[in-house]
Amino acid sequence: MTSKLLDDGLAVLDHLAARATASALAGLGCGAAFATYKGYPIPKTSLSASLSCALVSTACFSMERLAFGVITRATEQLSNDDNSESSAIKSRTNSNVLYASHALGGCFGGGIAGFLFQGHPFAGAFLLTPIMLCAGKMELKLDEYKAERLRQFVEDDNGRNS
Repeated sequence: MTSKLLDDGLAVLDHLAARATASALAGLGCGAAFATYKGYPIPKTSLSASLSCALVSTACFSMERLAFGVITRATEQLSNDDNSESSAIKSRTNSNVLYASHALGGCFGGGIAGFLFQGHPFAGAFLLTPIMLCAGKMELKLDEYKAERLRQFVEDDNGRNS
């Protein structure tokens, strides 16, 4: 039981680290572009933008992972009560769970970031919720692409072995 909890915790940490790193790199590029456009010092501005993006993404994706865990546990409890669902409903529920967790992550994480950066939690929530929904859509498309590529590799491998 402890090893499963540790593995789950490390998987969540890996998920957060990958997204925070991607956000930090995007912030680094955007900060450099902004500094070049405005004539500000490039290293200071790009590092400041990178750190801000990393902090905001950490807040949003931490809340997203928390919401995902809560929603997943709740749907598991509900599905244990009703075992009549088909696999098509369950696969649709997975995308709904992903969208719901990203929306809640944008709302709560954006509220935290909006309060910390500007003192207006609703402004951060309204700004970051659509951005997090787009991130959820990209995650779903990436998962579909990975599944399709894996299916192609398996078909190619089966064709060669026949």
